[in-house]
Amino acid sequence: MASKPSRPALIIHGGAGALGPARERPQRRRGMLAAAERGAEILRQGGSALDAAMAAVVTLEDAPLFNAGYGSTLNADGKVEMDASVMIFPPSMAIDRAGPAAGASPRLGIGAVAAVSRVRNPIMLARAVMEFTPHVLMVGAGAERIAARARLKRCRPEQLISPRAREGWLARKRTAQREHGTVGAVALDARGAIAAATSTGGIGGKLPGRVGDSAIVGAGTYADHRGGASATGLGEAIIKTMLCLEAVRALDHADPSHATRAAIARLRKIDDAEGGIIMLDRQGRFGYANNAEHMEVALFDPIGGVRGLRLNAAGEAIE
Repeated sequence: MASKPSRPALIIHGGAGALGPARERPQRRRGMLAAAERGAEILRQGGSALDAAMAAVVTLEDAPLFNAGYGSTLNADGKVEMDASVMIFPPSMAIDRAGPAAGASPRLGIGAVAAVSRVRNPIMLARAVMEFTPHVLMVGAGAERIAARARLKRCRPEQLISPRAREGWLARKRTAQREHGTVGAVALDARGAIAAATSTGGIGGKLPGRVGDSAIVGAGTYADHRGGASATGLGEAIIKTMLCLEAVRALDHADPSHATRAAIARLRKIDDAEGGIIMLDRQGRFGYANNAEHMEVALFDPIGGVRGLRLNAAGEAIE
């Protein structure tokens, strides 16, 4: 007997951290809604969870107000180093039209990259690792070589530095302040596949070579038969708690709302860390939680359509 179709759903985040300048907030909100709409349109047309999550994240990577892709913050040397990962369940849904690379092992449904600086959309490079190699995580120049095989356009590192990121780097040098943020998406399609994707420029002013949670499957990204999650915040603490893996595991005995709140409560115990998490379960139910000053979320399902939320430090939706 054929299985019952799932109700498509999508949730995205634009990072957790400081509220930011008032002049940027309307544009950020429009960017979030545009990203959610791009992913939602794919799901409405019967497309895959993987394509929907990727489309949403790519949209945010291309927007200079988000800390990913072109908007990435700069490290201590004033350069961009980006991390990203993607995971899909079941892995059989992660099939590239061109077929696997020669000699590649069966796909795991996981791909990740770290410390890359020559591709505009690191989330697409993470997908290429999943689809064109037998590996899970690749870094630096080795990862960037995969771009040619995947027909992804490369760029010069300086082309990734937005004026806003440069200004932020100069300000941090004067004040010794750090900022963090990430973008991510989780999607469920009509066939029941769940995909999670996360992309970041990392902590502003980080040491060159530092890798955060967004490249670590189980920490910043995770998906299995129970659901999927994407995280944002202090990467070191998120890695220590394996935040997304533990949150998804909690779906065995909790709904997504409780699972995400419990995950952030555990995060707070690690160096009083700030962060946020979004989640979808196999029923298309949403979960989100946050303990930073601000976190932006956008949602889609066939009943509610596309809508945006802003979460305060208590994780409460305030608009």
